[in-house]
Amino acid sequence: MMTKKHAVITLLLLSVMSAACQDDGGETADEQAGSPDIENEYNEESGQDSEEAGEDTAPEEVTDGTDEETIDRIVEEAGGVDSYEAAVDLAGAVDGAPYTLNAEVAFKDGDPPDLLLKSNDEARTVAKDGLIYIYTGEGWVEATESMNIESLFLVTYESTVSSLENLSGNLEQEESEESYVFTYEGTNQAVFREFEDLLGFGFGAMDTSNVHSDLRVSVDKEDYLLQSIDYEASGEDEQGEYSLSGDVAFTNFNDVDTIELPEGIEN
Repeated sequence: MMTKKHAVITLLLLSVMSAACQDDGGETADEQAGSPDIENEYNEESGQDSEEAGEDTAPEEVTDGTDEETIDRIVEEAGGVDSYEAAVDLAGAVDGAPYTLNAEVAFKDGDPPDLLLKSNDEARTVAKDGLIYIYTGEGWVEATESMNIESLFLVTYESTVSSLENLSGNLEQEESEESYVFTYEGTNQAVFREFEDLLGFGFGAMDTSNVHSDLRVSVDKEDYLLQSIDYEASGEDEQGEYSLSGDVAFTNFNDVDTIELPEGIEN
């Protein structure tokens, strides 16, 4: 049986997790189950109060449901993205026990892709020319045989667009002068499972059947590229309260020239 200290976990980056958890009592990561069955988990919760959206912000036009043409255009434009930078911030708590993780990533598509991942402004992992290097705290070691790109960084631009597409039937679209904004608020398990899978976190043995999700995704109206994701999940069971927030920002599209190897790596 999983204990509370194992309940808030992330598989965002195995090497970052290893380094970060050394300061948190050696907590281990919980293996995640397979991808959720989105189609079978939709429920009718839409009674969302569209008047609440943008209540204290600049006026936004709320459309009736999700504009499928907008989603299709976002998917289409994603095909032209070959590099970008991303910042990911996760913060969670289970019964008062906090957990935080931040990561900054430079990603350049290829076969395989190159990437540089930093945590707390320090380089932790680099993948270049098919080789993967991990910083252990004392030096860099090659880990190509034990890791792959897919396990290093889950919140890729491609996977994020895919999640948005998967959940289009559950989202409402708002429109401001510069952005399309997709929102959701409620207890739909499809939304929770999608972001559990995307962000690589879980609440372990906690009962998440009534978890509450609050989601906001901003998309640039000019180029149809994702700008940011703000996701929050919270709930309570007989073991206590749990919560998680995940913020993701994408920048510098097609402006990452070369991933450089950090000093100390012999190539």
